[in-house]
Amino acid sequence: MKILITGFNALTIGTAKSPLNIATSARILPGVLRDQGHEVTQKAIIPGEDVSHYDKVIVYVFGPNSLSARYWYGAAYTIIKRPDAIISIDDHQTKETVSGFGTFSRGHWRIWKKFSQAGNPVGKAYWDEAQPYKKEIEDLVDTFAFEEWPHKLLIPAYDGGNFNELGIRAKEIINWDPSPYTNSYLNDPKNIDLFSNQEIVEKEKAWVMASLLSKMNWLKKQTFTWPIKTFGNIKEGQVRLKEHELYQEYRKHWGILSPPHSHTLKGSGWWRVRYNMACDAESLLLGHPEETKVLGDGYNINIDNIDKKTDQELKEMVSYQKESFIKNTWNKERTKEFFKCLLE
Repeated sequence: MKILITGFNALTIGTAKSPLNIATSARILPGVLRDQGHEVTQKAIIPGEDVSHYDKVIVYVFGPNSLSARYWYGAAYTIIKRPDAIISIDDHQTKETVSGFGTFSRGHWRIWKKFSQAGNPVGKAYWDEAQPYKKEIEDLVDTFAFEEWPHKLLIPAYDGGNFNELGIRAKEIINWDPSPYTNSYLNDPKNIDLFSNQEIVEKEKAWVMASLLSKMNWLKKQTFTWPIKTFGNIKEGQVRLKEHELYQEYRKHWGILSPPHSHTLKGSGWWRVRYNMACDAESLLLGHPEETKVLGDGYNINIDNIDKKTDQELKEMVSYQKESFIKNTWNKERTKEFFKCLLE
C-alpha cells in the first residue's frame, strides 16, 4: 500500500531534530509499516495538495494552539479531504489536545492570527494556502473540540487499559503496542549498538527518576530507603540526558521510578518506553499500581526492606518482572497481524 503519515508538528511529519533521541510512537510507526512492505510517505501536507492517491492516510493530531503545531493547517486539510483517515496521537497530554481545539473553537479568529499578543510570529505554515478551506477547517475544529471524533483513533497503549481516561471521544479507539519495535535508545548518535561489547556493571542500590516535566510533587509524597537520582528537568537543576545516556544510567542502578501521568493514575494503559528500557537494563521498575497493573504481577513490588535485599534476590525480582513484561506486551508477529487487519 501507499501510506501517507502526516501531522501537526515536526515530529509527526518526520523532520524533527531530537537531540534526546526519545522513542515515540510517531517515530516508530513509519518503520513498522515499511517493515511490512508498505510504501510510506511521511511529510507535511500543503492545503490544496492532492491526497487522494494514497491507499491509507494516518494523521497525528496535537493541540492546534501549541507553538509546535506548525503544520496543522495542512494536517487539518488532509483530514477534511480524507474523511477515511486514521487519526493518531503521540503526546501523553491528551486532554490538553482536546482543550486546544476548544480554545480555537470558542474564538475562530485565534485559528488565523499571525502574531501573538507580544507581537511574535505564531509560526503556522501554509496560512495563505489554507484560506480556501477556512470554513471546513473551522468546522473541523468545532467537531474535535466538543463532539465525538468521526474517525478511528489509533493510540499507543498496552492492552487492558481504560482508554476513556484519555479524555477523547472517538468513533472507535484502537490501541497498538510499539514495544517490539522500540530500539532507538540502544544506539548512540554514531549508530553504535550499545549492546555490543557492553561491560558488566555492578549495580548501585538507588532509584533513578527521569522526567522532562516536573514530577517533584509526586516524588515528595513517596517514601524510599534507597537514595534517589533525578534527571531531565533543567529548571530544577537536573541534568538532561539523551535516551541512550539515560539507558546507561538505568543499567548502573537497581531501581527505576516511573512517575505517573494524570490519566495513567486512572489506568489508561498509555504506552511508555521506560518499561522497555527497564526490562532491557535488567533493573526494577516501580510505578503507580493503577498504571502497572496492565503489565502483570511482576510489577507488584513490595519495597519494604528492599535495602536489605541481596543482589541475588534483586535479580530474581527483576527476572519475574521481565517475564511479566514479555507476557503482557506485543511481539512483532502480533504487531504485523494488527496492522494487516487495520489497513484492510
